[in-house]
Amino acid sequence: MKFFKLASIALGLIFSMETLANPTFSNELLTKAENGDSSAQLELADVYIHGYGIEEDEAQAESWAIKSAESGNIDAMYWLGDGYATYAGLVEDRDPTDAEEHYKKAFVWFSKGSDLNHTDSMVGLANLYRNGEGVTEDTAKALYLFKKAASLGSKEAMRDLEFMYRYGIGVEKNLDKAKFWEDKAQM
Repeated sequence: MKFFKLASIALGLIFSMETLANPTFSNELLTKAENGDSSAQLELADVYIHGYGIEEDEAQAESWAIKSAESGNIDAMYWLGDGYATYAGLVEDRDPTDAEEHYKKAFVWFSKGSDLNHTDSMVGLANLYRNGEGVTEDTAKALYLFKKAASLGSKEAMRDLEFMYRYGIGVEKNLDKAKFWEDKAQM
């Protein structure tokens, strides 16, 4: 469960500022979540991870985020995938087994979001493939996912493509293609 606390340092504050409208615990929010409202479930996960109006509870945060994701909320799928991947990155030097387990969990949630054309999930999944984190390294799959996310408008994917072509990571080095993706990301 500790992954949520560590990952929230890198992700949760940004995510809650951008996606959730300064949530705070309320009985109304809890009732909505208990009645299956997937947005309320994700909001409640964020409330529990940060202790907004209630004591922090990582187990509750994870549980509500999973409920939200399992009911089809792609933002929750990404929240989980990124949380697991961020935590894995923070602990991989001191606990490679724990990191690998969390990269595999990230893979599951990024894959589900990617299958629903969620571009941030595609980028997360592509990074796992590019770096061989939780999966066998596969730069061809990473390239495919970055291109698909870029075709759907992801500036982050475009910057990743620029990087891959500029430095020849998994592709033949091609400064013209690197420049193309750099320019496209700035539009």
